[in-house]
Amino acid sequence: MAFLIIGVVCALISRVLLFTAALNVSGAWAVGVLLPFGPILFRLNYPEDAYRSRMFRIATLPCFFLYIILGPGPSFRQHLLKTTQISVQPVSYGMEKPKASPKRAAAPGPSVELTPSTEERRISNTREFERLRPWGEALRLKKRDLLHSDTAGNATYAAEFAQYTLALETAKAERSVLWPPAK
Repeated sequence: MAFLIIGVVCALISRVLLFTAALNVSGAWAVGVLLPFGPILFRLNYPEDAYRSRMFRIATLPCFFLYIILGPGPSFRQHLLKTTQISVQPVSYGMEKPKASPKRAAAPGPSVELTPSTEERRISNTREFERLRPWGEALRLKKRDLLHSDTAGNATYAAEFAQYTLALETAKAERSVLWPPAK
């Protein structure tokens, strides 16, 4: 607190010395020093007259700086010496439910895996072919309109075509299992 008081006193002494120097020059400058940017303009126009207040202006800055560093309230020393603390609280929003751990998720007793029936698998396979048909047609049109010089477009097409081919092969393999050839 002492540095704050010393800084304010130095600032007031500096302003009084600047005001008296401006009053010695003219009454208009004395009024001008009281206005915003007036002290700066006076110091620029009459540096030799404003020299006496210079030492007090310079002394004001370290006093305020020391007050900020050593004064009350959150200190910079605490900020600099602060270590990273790991929170014990879970990281989530207040309304979220905690995730179930894998140990709690498993119910005691035998686990039952439900597999779809053959008829359900056939319906699913038919739907997959219905989904793949327009995708294949779109790929065919995309290939037709693609320029050979468009390397980025060709790379995108190749990646999408690889996905389509994999999905088609998977669907064909499933179909051969579900509808075996007649003997």
